[in-house]
Amino acid sequence: ISLTSHLVDLNYIAFSKETWDSLSPEQQMTVQRAADAAAAYGRLKQLDKENNLAEFIRSQGVEIYTPDLAAFRKHVQAQYVGSEFAATWPDGVLERINALGN
Repeated sequence: ISLTSHLVDLNYIAFSKETWDSLSPEQQMTVQRAADAAAAYGRLKQLDKENNLAEFIRSQGVEIYTPDLAAFRKHVQAQYVGSEFAATWPDGVLERINALGN
């Protein structure tokens, strides 16, 4: 098993534009703050579950490998950038995405 740290599963809250626009700015702010707090909590819980699962797997004699994440990222991003889809990306989008992980 390789721990690439490239995905944390999540759920999200979705509103129709009509419903969101029907909320007052204060209500929107309250919903956004609650969603941000729930997302942060959810990420921590998911990472905790992953760590516990990794420890269990190790206890069963399975080796878990932690790859060179910088090399992993470089290789994977080269695949994305070289794809036909990258031609439609807005300028700077990859840099903005990468900044989120720092």
